[in-house]
Amino acid sequence: MRPQAILFDLDITLIDRTQSIQRYAARLLRDHADNMTAAAVADIAAAIVTADAGGYRPREALFTELMQCLPWQTPPTVTHLQTHWEAWFPASSVAREGLLETLRALSTQGIRLGIVTNGAVQRQDAKITHLQIRPYMSAIVISEAAQVKKPDLRIFAQALTEVGCTAAQTWFVGDHPHNDVLGAAASGMRAIWLTGFHPWPADHPEPPWHIRSLRELVEMVDREQHCPDASC
Repeated sequence: MRPQAILFDLDITLIDRTQSIQRYAARLLRDHADNMTAAAVADIAAAIVTADAGGYRPREALFTELMQCLPWQTPPTVTHLQTHWEAWFPASSVAREGLLETLRALSTQGIRLGIVTNGAVQRQDAKITHLQIRPYMSAIVISEAAQVKKPDLRIFAQALTEVGCTAAQTWFVGDHPHNDVLGAAASGMRAIWLTGFHPWPADHPEPPWHIRSLRELVEMVDREQHCPDASC
């Protein structure tokens, strides 16, 4: 069935986190050049990527590791690193390739769009604003405000209410097998896995729908519109 709405995860799905970290690393080095030994942006970015664990590392643990592993002359405090991250990492967000063109194409077809993301409101809102994608969204549900996190079915239900569609009319696109794909599927939506970032768990069959890039989503919608019975 051609979707009436498509909901998206935010981090990694709509944001290229690796490129975002590269941009943030340049800012970190620029702001702390007097307190670092000779270091390349690429080396700092690589250390952050490792410590960040795709955004799933607890923030205090991330900042503690960065305090220890980066080439500081005098290591800053965890609080200082957290303050710098909160101020500059959202503004370092880099859109995943094809993001704006995909949102425009889907919106032009009358498909309602939305975001369901775990995280703090201030941080996630700042990323959405920086990406300039808010005008495309009929619903934005952030776990801190919803007081429930993916993969809990209640956060998906709230997003469906806000976007004004039933689960059967809605697709969900995300990169994380449990939080995004299995959670959305359990809520009754067609769950589409953005591959290449997290391994699929061996105790679950892989989903029938998956994409490697956001642009493939437009092609999938077109196929549903012209061949709803998957005969072509």
